Amino acid sequence: MTPRIYFCDLAAYNRGKLRGVWIELFEGIQADDIQLAIDYMLHHSPYWDAEEWRIDDTENFPSLCCSDLETIAQAANLIHQYGAAAIEGYFAHLGSDADLDQFEDYYIGAFDSEEDFCQEHLHIAEAAEGIQVFDWATLDQYIDWEAIANDAFINSYYSHEAGGKVYVYIR
Repeated sequence: MTPRIYFCDLAAYNRGKLRGVWIELFEGIQADDIQLAIDYMLHHSPYWDAEEWRIDDTENFPSLCCSDLETIAQAANLIHQYGAAAIEGYFAHLGSDADLDQFEDYYIGAFDSEEDFCQEHLHIAEAAEGIQVFDWATLDQYIDWEAIANDAFINSYYSHEAGGKVYVYIR
């Protein structure tokens, strides 16, 4: 689903009229593309003093604490690459400190649960070391993955649940 944002004409709003434009944030969109659509909307306003806008609504786009068009374009492009829930979780945890340039440094991936993440992460770590000390098929039945996940997500990771998935990030 393509993310969209509704930009409102504040000159119209201040006169009791709801007027604006939905802008689809297609893959590869740039801040200049968004600005062009906003400028077109304001230029065709029935009110001579239409210069200001605000964001009134979004679809498939996380709530942002700013209306910077560069950030919006960057977030839209990351949504196309990783999905809206992954970006939403990043903003939910870091809030106004979220830096989209660092998103890929923090984001690990989507998993069915925190336990599944820990189990898969430990298997990968073991395989990367090339150490075959024990058989995972039999060892899995003895490991309390819920307790391991609890410890891991207290200190090293955080997660965001959406749409039946758990999105995992490094703290």
